[in-house]
Amino acid sequence: FSKDTVLDTPEYRSAFLKKLLGKNLTEAEERAYTSASDSAGAVIPTQTANELFDKMTKIAPMLNEITLLRVAGNVKFAVQNTRAAASSHTENADVTPASDSLAYVELAGYERIKVIRISKTVQTMSINAFEGWLTDMLAEDIAVALENDIINGTGSSAPKGIEKANTWAAGTNAIEYTNGGSPTYDNVMDMIALLPQRYHAGAKFLCNSKFLYGKLAKIKDDQKQPILVKDMVNGIQFRIMGFPVLLSDKVTDGVMYFGNYRKVVGNLAQDILVESSTQSGFLSNSVDFRGTVIFDCDIALADAFIKMYEASGS
Repeated sequence: FSKDTVLDTPEYRSAFLKKLLGKNLTEAEERAYTSASDSAGAVIPTQTANELFDKMTKIAPMLNEITLLRVAGNVKFAVQNTRAAASSHTENADVTPASDSLAYVELAGYERIKVIRISKTVQTMSINAFEGWLTDMLAEDIAVALENDIINGTGSSAPKGIEKANTWAAGTNAIEYTNGGSPTYDNVMDMIALLPQRYHAGAKFLCNSKFLYGKLAKIKDDQKQPILVKDMVNGIQFRIMGFPVLLSDKVTDGVMYFGNYRKVVGNLAQDILVESSTQSGFLSNSVDFRGTVIFDCDIALADAFIKMYEASGS
């Protein structure tokens, strides 16, 4: 087996999880584990990695909304920017190339680490039960950290998120509503109007649940109908004027974004590494499990996002 193929085998999966638990390996498991040893024995098995990533995207849906790469190391990614319309052409005449342009995003990598300490009685768990427990714990905390990067990342020695996509200016790329109040129907329509039409096909609203239920749900149109409607038929919880609404606790209170989140480009430079140690927990008879992920994200096209926020108090 090649190293990549070994990661798919049940022998490597059981060897990996047994190693974390400090259990003895069978001969077949030892061979599988040794064949992947040049990566420090910490490479997560394919099945476990897939289960972990699936759980992460359920906890942090924004991972599914952005353009997410899984490329080792630093990466430079091109996104189509300006696109010229097709022009007329006279037969046999020379063709002038279109003035299309590309925007480039260069991504590095920043570590996000989660350490879980638990009693060594965890070693009595079955392999399947341990895998489920470990992926639940790591997925929840790592996914939340990555979603915060996608939304609030500062871009200063850190991933750059939606909040830092622009210098927000009311009437230009943002909508400001009355301090201490709620946005109006006109505010929401103005927000939609500010987003360039080319982004509308994939545009979605993004806010936290407090904003959704406390402000959006109370807005009515001219016919006194709520603009927030449920759409469970299509697997989307809510829509506003036909556009889906995404929810995240990481969005600041009083704030809502509207845009095409595919214009955020992120990269998981490696699958999550998982390691265990009993040394730091020797006196407490516990074992530490450490999950590490290397992630970066940046804004490809800044004009793909509009922000709504509450005016500052006087």
